[in-house]
Amino acid sequence: MRHWLGCALARPRRVESAYSGTLEVTWYEGRKVLNSANANYSYGPLHQVMRYGLLFTEPAAAGNVLVLGLGGGSVVQMLRQEYQVTGAITAVELDPVVIQVAGEEFGIRPDAQLRIVCADAFTWVATAPAQAFGLIVVDLFVDLDLPAGLYTPGFWQHLWRLLRPDGYVLVNILISTEVWVENQEVSSYLAEVGFLVKEMEVEEYNRLLILRKPAKAE
Repeated sequence: MRHWLGCALARPRRVESAYSGTLEVTWYEGRKVLNSANANYSYGPLHQVMRYGLLFTEPAAAGNVLVLGLGGGSVVQMLRQEYQVTGAITAVELDPVVIQVAGEEFGIRPDAQLRIVCADAFTWVATAPAQAFGLIVVDLFVDLDLPAGLYTPGFWQHLWRLLRPDGYVLVNILISTEVWVENQEVSSYLAEVGFLVKEMEVEEYNRLLILRKPAKAE
């Protein structure tokens, strides 16, 4: 009986997404995870990467938080359970299938402190009010691909506008993929925008950018 139950629990669930192809809910090191064909979307190795990056962003003092790229809701869970974030969290996710899976498989659903928006993050940020967030988490992948919007100056300028002075942005990109904005490597461009920029490589694939808006910035 125990063997049968173990096999049943370990059986993956696959769902089709118009954006990410086949998504799979399966088990990794005793924990349920969400994967695309080539990448972990939530709760697996990426969970550890984002947990490390959040250590540098003072989440408990952030107040309101914006998460661009919900996935299975791993970052939302960490913010609430591990970093004791009590402010409102807004999560923006392009893929309605991913939002459905986050609710059904991981219990990440809208509530009094969590707003989930199904929208293109690059369009949505243009509509949000200025200085509304003390922390912005950017984890926008389609499988292993970075979306084109990350290469546009308007997106980063909107993040600057949305972030309150002394706030942080945590950005997850890839070591293997160069991001250039207006003919500058992204870190150099962001420094010109006004951010204080810290870079780190985590594991063997992920590059994190920790951006801080100076306290006296407008």
